[in-house]
Amino acid sequence: MYKILLLIGVISLSVSAQQSSELSVDMKNIGLSYKKVMHAENKVDLLMSLEAMATLISNIQKEQFKPDLQKQSIEGLEKVLSVISVAKKYAENDDIKSAKKALERVDRYRKEYHKLHEPPSIWQLLFG
Repeated sequence: MYKILLLIGVISLSVSAQQSSELSVDMKNIGLSYKKVMHAENKVDLLMSLEAMATLISNIQKEQFKPDLQKQSIEGLEKVLSVISVAKKYAENDDIKSAKKALERVDRYRKEYHKLHEPPSIWQLLFG
């Protein structure tokens, strides 16, 4: 019985780690897309990069976050999609500068929401 419980625990930890790893890879891909967006020099490149970024975010929204952070994580992704929508409108009107200016909010959201997902420090674990 003990061996079965141990085996179940190990399997559930490995599944959880795999999901976390996939989410981490997806988030890094969004970061790369953001860099491409910010380096785009013409309307076509900017719109293509924005579309790729929006697709990645839509895919991430389907993934499972930690239960206590699910609502906040989805909220952050929705904010980013909203900014992308605004940036697309600017880009479609050939206003690349304004599109990039609007996208600077994405970096602020990234910093804000990544704080939610930071692992606790050793001191927090020890002293609460």
